[in-house]
Amino acid sequence: MEDGDLEISEHEYEDRLEPLHLIRRSHVVLRAGTLMLGAGTSGLRVREVMGAVGRTVGVEQHHAQFTFTSIVLTVGRRGIFRTQVAETRPSVNADRISMLQGFAHDLPERATVAEVESRLDVIERTPRRYPGWLLVVLVALACSSVAVLSNGGVREAVAVLPASALAYGLHRTFTRLQLNTLAVVLTSAAIASAAYVGFAAILTRLLGSPSPGFAAGFICASIFLIPGFPLVTAGLDLTRVDLDVGVPRLGYAALVVLAIAIGVWIIAVLAGVSPDPVAALTGNVVLIWSARVAASFFAVFGWATMFNVPFPTALASGVVAVLGNVPRLLMLDHGVKPHVATFAASVIFGLLCALAARLFSMTKIIMTVPTLLVAIPGSSALRTLIYFDRADVTSAIQSGVSTVLVVIAMIAGLSTARMLTDPEWTFTRPAPPLPDPSKVAARRS
Repeated sequence: MEDGDLEISEHEYEDRLEPLHLIRRSHVVLRAGTLMLGAGTSGLRVREVMGAVGRTVGVEQHHAQFTFTSIVLTVGRRGIFRTQVAETRPSVNADRISMLQGFAHDLPERATVAEVESRLDVIERTPRRYPGWLLVVLVALACSSVAVLSNGGVREAVAVLPASALAYGLHRTFTRLQLNTLAVVLTSAAIASAAYVGFAAILTRLLGSPSPGFAAGFICASIFLIPGFPLVTAGLDLTRVDLDVGVPRLGYAALVVLAIAIGVWIIAVLAGVSPDPVAALTGNVVLIWSARVAASFFAVFGWATMFNVPFPTALASGVVAVLGNVPRLLMLDHGVKPHVATFAASVIFGLLCALAARLFSMTKIIMTVPTLLVAIPGSSALRTLIYFDRADVTSAIQSGVSTVLVVIAMIAGLSTARMLTDPEWTFTRPAPPLPDPSKVAARRS
């Protein structure tokens, strides 16, 4: 026998030892999980999609361990086990989350690996819903709306529009070039803040006097950089004690927030921005509340489109934002502590999103995250850094504690709503208990 024939026969022998049937099944289960994790959703939903695919292709046993950017999957079938690892980059694609959840829900009891792969190909190749130019406009409108909610006036809203549009457009370009994530965030925040200072100065020159609400729009020009999905899904993962994915995700969100704060802080120090809170708007009550309602809607609608949320869901998120944020603003106007008002609003957001998801067959998580961001404490986070820079430690600690309490209240309120509406969050067992049909019938009779 020639050496080449011996080598071929050895390879053929090794191929026969490979569990090819299990390799293909393992790959498709892992691919579904990687797509779901890379779209930015919580670990629970990733497990659900992977479990649905595994059952469909006939995987008898599977166990997955997650981090923020990787999955370790072990599958078993016919007494053979295989472990495989995959990595993904952190990103957000709400439309993909929705499509994958629908895909998992509609899977038949049995399907071939090729059939499942074909459906995943369609999902992966689906382009984003909104063109870049439209996103620039909508994100700028969202940032301007947040300036209004932060007690900014017309001048602040007008100055935020071009500043945030410029910064978001550059941010998209930097991201496509795959530059360092934190460097991109810091640079974008600095550009947004500097541009806001410049446009506000132009308005001051035209109108002849500075605006007392200048600081209200300062942080809002870069508010689009807030890592909403990682922050909220990290809180949800930690609520379920899913530490392997929740802690890294929270660490990533914290680093991004820190990069934003440093970028904004640099410009704030150079421009001499005052850290003191801006006084509430005064004037015609009807006009002020009309502006607040409109700002609540457009802020969330703009963020939703930035996350690639389908248009009907983005509209529903905007409506939910109005219904939940108006009570929060009323409570703040009447002296209720910010974290208490935020907790109450977050519960309302969660309950209304669950109701809308059930009535209109929408995906809860992609509705909830944009609505929660309307209550994000961006201004107080910036004030904390500026107070520290001025060696006003007492004010810095007070502002920092207030910021942390508001973030905790957001997650606690959303988690409360989830536990009230979803048995998977209420119970820790894999299959939540269902009511006994005979007892239900007896009570009805």
